[in-house]
Amino acid sequence: PVVEAGVGPRGRCRDMNDDLMLLSAVVGAVCALAGWLFGPLRHAVTAVHEAGHTLVALLAGRSVRSVRLNRDSSGEAVSVGRQGGLGVVLTLLAGYPAPGIVGLGGLVALRADQARIWLVAGAVVVALMALLLRNAFGVVVIACVGALLVATLRWASDPVTNVVVASASWFLLVGGLRSALELFRPHVGRDDAMELARVGHVPAFVWRFVFLLAAIACLTAAAAVVGVLEPVRSSLARLGGA
Repeated sequence: PVVEAGVGPRGRCRDMNDDLMLLSAVVGAVCALAGWLFGPLRHAVTAVHEAGHTLVALLAGRSVRSVRLNRDSSGEAVSVGRQGGLGVVLTLLAGYPAPGIVGLGGLVALRADQARIWLVAGAVVVALMALLLRNAFGVVVIACVGALLVATLRWASDPVTNVVVASASWFLLVGGLRSALELFRPHVGRDDAMELARVGHVPAFVWRFVFLLAAIACLTAAAAVVGVLEPVRSSLARLGGA
């Protein structure tokens, strides 16, 4: 059977102060929320989405036959293997949470002063995707992503690398949330939630809420990683003691 899945102190690193983190968060969020920017940049979100399907399919013992990234920002990762079962469900589940998980991973790497490790891991996944892509537009998208990763690794200083990783991480976190919210709009064609409803016998709207909650959870965890929630907790504690 074939499965097609579509579309230093706490929270700070040595070269990343609060102002730079805030600037990176603003840049990432604006790129994900401004329509004229997100239009072309959302292909990167789609690439991470399909990479999530691909990696989980391989880990589940399935064979990935092809990956496509389309001009309309849709995509598909075609895998074959056992019909039904946990492997198929996990493969279909992996797409929409992938951008948020990767973005959260970038901020965790920053906190551990390991931003370059995150970039190297991304370059490895890009190389894998390049081998599986079956359309020219997808190759162009992956080549652009790969060029950014390699250029940052090769020429950027540590502070610049940290800003690039932080901005990309926030972009993926907010872009992943935007993509999950878009599932609730009327749209034509099948999506991952519909495929999960077919194989998992749970209504599609439930899976859409699962995707949305996963994106929100990643954003909340990211805020905790960079220390955004600590002032909120302190304020609530003071209010509670008043």
